[in-house]
Amino acid sequence: MNIDNYRVFLRVAKTKNITAAAEQLGYTQSGVSHIIAQMENEFGFPLLIRSKMGVRLTHDGERMLPSMRELINRDEQLHQVADEIKGIRSGKLRVGAFSSVATHWLPQIIKEFNLFYPNIEFDISIGTYETIEDLIADEEIDCGFMSSVSIKHLDFHPLKDDRMLALLPENHPLAKRDALPLKEITNLDFIIPGEGSKYDIGHILADAGISPRVRFTVSDDYAAIAMVRNGLGMTIVPELILTGLHDTGHVMELHPACARTIGIATYPNIAISPACRAFLDFVRVWANGLA
Repeated sequence: MNIDNYRVFLRVAKTKNITAAAEQLGYTQSGVSHIIAQMENEFGFPLLIRSKMGVRLTHDGERMLPSMRELINRDEQLHQVADEIKGIRSGKLRVGAFSSVATHWLPQIIKEFNLFYPNIEFDISIGTYETIEDLIADEEIDCGFMSSVSIKHLDFHPLKDDRMLALLPENHPLAKRDALPLKEITNLDFIIPGEGSKYDIGHILADAGISPRVRFTVSDDYAAIAMVRNGLGMTIVPELILTGLHDTGHVMELHPACARTIGIATYPNIAISPACRAFLDFVRVWANGLA
């Protein structure tokens, strides 16, 4: 079986649409259909259930998916090792990140990394901590930026502590203080933001024994900031999210001071590709240079 056919199958499984998969891969729709039919004929059982709404995996197709993904990953690593021996250092690197790292760190990291390794292609996935963790566990990405409180069974390499700050509407009575005591949050309308709401912020409040008076829950951090700016409540945000933003509301320290630890994670007991190894080493050095 041609391993490229496995790549086609994985793209179909991801998009749940043969036409979309064909467009993304540069195939014709009939070409992709032929490849899937060829695979089903060779394996001796259906891989997909087809309908007007698209396609979905059969139970047997679900069982085959991890093995195909592993073969593709090992094939990519094999080619990267061969290129490394030849001194080329090429290949594809699949990186996951949550939104503030994807916005404020990754563009600069990739720009500087490409000066040393111009032949490495990047595939970036952006999501929540939980999403990134699942992608690493499923070997859909090689590494991912995460917070230390979200890791479970991953190898985690800490990079930088990111202060957690209180964000209140301008002219709020408590804004005159130097810092906001955590215990005061109990008496305030609280907005739960998207990034880290189930992890960093939840841990801060739980450790302090605080049950916030939740008024709004939003899936986007910048929406939470806009709500604070319009006087709808207060929230807690990582400092990195506020980078480059103006007119966010009144930013102040928490008391006692709190922080999240940003790091990069990989799946344990899995051979790391040369491209991923070089990236991990580079990111550690890059993070050490942050103020």
